[in-house]
Amino acid sequence: MKSQTLNLLKKEIKLGNNFQTAIWLICCLGMYFIPNYPSYIGSFYITICIMLTFALNQSSHDLLYTILLPVRKIDTVKARFLYCALIEILAVLFGVIAALVKYFAAFPSNKAGINLTPAFFGFMLCVFALFNFIFLGNVYKNPLKPGLRYLCAGVAYFLGMAFFEFPVWVYFACRGKLESGEIAELPKLASLGKSLTEPGAKDLPIHLAILGSGIVIYALVWLLTFKRAAKQFEKYDM
Repeated sequence: MKSQTLNLLKKEIKLGNNFQTAIWLICCLGMYFIPNYPSYIGSFYITICIMLTFALNQSSHDLLYTILLPVRKIDTVKARFLYCALIEILAVLFGVIAALVKYFAAFPSNKAGINLTPAFFGFMLCVFALFNFIFLGNVYKNPLKPGLRYLCAGVAYFLGMAFFEFPVWVYFACRGKLESGEIAELPKLASLGKSLTEPGAKDLPIHLAILGSGIVIYALVWLLTFKRAAKQFEKYDM
């Protein structure tokens, strides 16, 4: 059965919407180099790519074709989940590449949100997990109609982004007051935001803990969401 899943994954990669996937990944990478631009917008492009994978495959009757093959429904879902995970992981790796380039090229600090720090990538994985839980965890109730599920998942994505960015925004709001002498020190939330976006050596353990937690949360949510989607698809009548 593992070979079936692997073959279906190859089909997703070779016969799927690989051109538009490449375009969205390039857009994701390019967004990281726009000065003073929210870092989470680049990864949001990947969620659009995932939704379009379902939408465009509908027009090509890919799902019906796959169901007619001598494969289990669960293997069809697993291959699509692995494909989506591959795209999201590539987005994270592209972000790491962008972070290294910006660091060694001495790019100016981002003033519109968090910089490309290890904590950002941990938060990014958490936001991807939230998106997957809502979109992939519900789309297989009717995979031919992904639009409404994507709308809900997209709203959740930006709410998650706002939650993780909030300490950084508070830091930006307080930084000018600190520099002008209006306040003697940063409030605790603003201090947390500073350590997240402008970390020092003492902040590295916190960043690594956030990154590690993000990896674990992403993996667990992916597994739970896959099992949920597989059960939904078993009940779905083509």
